[in-house]
Amino acid sequence: MLGGKKSAAKVGLLLITLLAVLLLVHFVGVSRLTPEAIRKLILSFGWWGPAAYIFIYTIRPLLLFPAIILTLAGGLAFGPWWGTLYVIIGGLLGACLCFFIARSLGQNKKKKYLGQFPQIQAFDDQIAEHGFRTMLVMRIVPIFPYDPVSYLAGLSKMRFSDYAAATAIGMVPGAFAYNVLGYSLTDMLSPT
Repeated sequence: MLGGKKSAAKVGLLLITLLAVLLLVHFVGVSRLTPEAIRKLILSFGWWGPAAYIFIYTIRPLLLFPAIILTLAGGLAFGPWWGTLYVIIGGLLGACLCFFIARSLGQNKKKKYLGQFPQIQAFDDQIAEHGFRTMLVMRIVPIFPYDPVSYLAGLSKMRFSDYAAATAIGMVPGAFAYNVLGYSLTDMLSPT
């Protein structure tokens, strides 16, 4: 009975947070959420700009907001090097958030519904054994959707340390490329 109350409290907190963020997006207006507008918002925080950016990037998966817009905004606001660092920190925290949400809310349900299929159990065992390599490939190859992979990893038997390390390493090439692209938007005629 106590476990059911904890799960209900977790779901309730998640829904309240999601509702608050959706109301904020509604009042700000989706059409105004461009990389340049996000850049101005981030820079308006002054010294707190990097922390605000990392926080926004961390909760981004809960909003289903496109990562590319925030990544380009990071390049515009902080340049390619600092922007890449902040994207990696925020992206890793957001991916870990997805992992822990799925792990805390979905493990029992996964066992209940999918535990009867031996093929799925064998696949889950393979992921647990080769978690780092599997996640690294899924992060580097751009055909795998980032946030759903994070949630699915949380449902698997993958160790968190493998997941976090592979996610951090696998994010670097894409984060850097999109931050350089975002930075180059400041001067369309630059060689960058």
